[in-house]
Amino acid sequence: MHRVRALALLTKPRDPVVCVLGAGPAGLAVAHLLQRAGISFVVLERQGADGLRARMKAGMIEFRTVELLKARGLADTILERGVQVGMCEFRADGKAFVLNYAALCGGRGHYIYPQQELVGDWVEQLLTAGGDVRFGVRATGVEQDEHGCTVSGVDVSTGAALTIDCEAVACCDGARSAFSADIDADSVSYPFRWLTLIAAVPPSSQGTIYALHPRGFAGLMHRSPTMTRFMLEVPTADGFESWSDDRIWAELQDRLAVTGRQPIEQGEFVEHDILDHRVRVCSVMQHGSVFFAGDAAHLVTPAGGKGMNMAIQDAIELGAGLCDRYGAPNDGRRLAGYSETRLPHIWRHQEFSNLMLSLFNLGTGVNDEHPSGMRFSHALRRARLDLVVHDAHFSRWFAHAYAGVDELVSAPSD
Repeated sequence: MHRVRALALLTKPRDPVVCVLGAGPAGLAVAHLLQRAGISFVVLERQGADGLRARMKAGMIEFRTVELLKARGLADTILERGVQVGMCEFRADGKAFVLNYAALCGGRGHYIYPQQELVGDWVEQLLTAGGDVRFGVRATGVEQDEHGCTVSGVDVSTGAALTIDCEAVACCDGARSAFSADIDADSVSYPFRWLTLIAAVPPSSQGTIYALHPRGFAGLMHRSPTMTRFMLEVPTADGFESWSDDRIWAELQDRLAVTGRQPIEQGEFVEHDILDHRVRVCSVMQHGSVFFAGDAAHLVTPAGGKGMNMAIQDAIELGAGLCDRYGAPNDGRRLAGYSETRLPHIWRHQEFSNLMLSLFNLGTGVNDEHPSGMRFSHALRRARLDLVVHDAHFSRWFAHAYAGVDELVSAPSD
């Protein structure tokens, strides 16, 4: 059984000072900040090094996230190789509604840079600078006492046990983290199921497409010049046995079709997954000297593309607090306030994601035998879409929340 026992904040220095669990965006961002502050650390990652770039993941990076990373010298590859986007397209009832959200944010929009590429970049930079990253090591326990933290782990390939004594632990090991299970959390499961797919085809649009079809949601998202992510809402009882590749492509073509647009490009699916929407937020993101960031602390649906951004923003705040506490300032106030600082932002991201779900999903819990209920649900989505696209005040708010632009620019003149 995995346990995190909180006793007292640490007072005795240990080396490494911080043990970081997980080499995802959150863990690596924390590690980079520690390294630049001269604070010793070790990163434990259960995957092998070859797995970092192997699987396509998130790709939308908010304006505010890039600005935070730029200020800390961590945005170079995003700026060099990422694609800037500032418009998205909603499709409904055979019509396309384009939202130039960057224009509503003073020209500021998203970058598209695949998460697995960013993680690979950061690992290479960390190793080149002498950082201690250990792959194929699974953490199995974390304990605290008045002397510090002890992390237990096992080498996945050999089964050899190891222990690391440190002053603090940054749990950035994702949604499957065993260590946040002891923390109280608020959670909700939505009655929606999506097929999530990566196809080896170039994107068929300049920006993200969200299709609101009477049979359910479909989405097209950029991942790279040669790879596209698709999402398809299906009945909650359906598995992949109900959806052949031919059926998926036919449904995507139909739901994404609009007058005046070419059919989307088709090709080989290289990844298939099923997503049941579940969200979770830990009531606190720290337990003594163990701190949680990213999916270990909260889950959000992919609607709105907030997950990786939330993880990186957690990591920037956590890293700053750790550097203040264990670096030259020797000031623990920022670290002690980590949860209080981050949770209001996390709940705002959750609310935006919830709004996007209410816009996207028809609600497959509605029985297909009652077409009036399906029509009613679709009409509600259209009403929300009208607000997003046509209401000046709502459009401007939506644009800033979607792009991740904090300060409002002056409203356009009437």
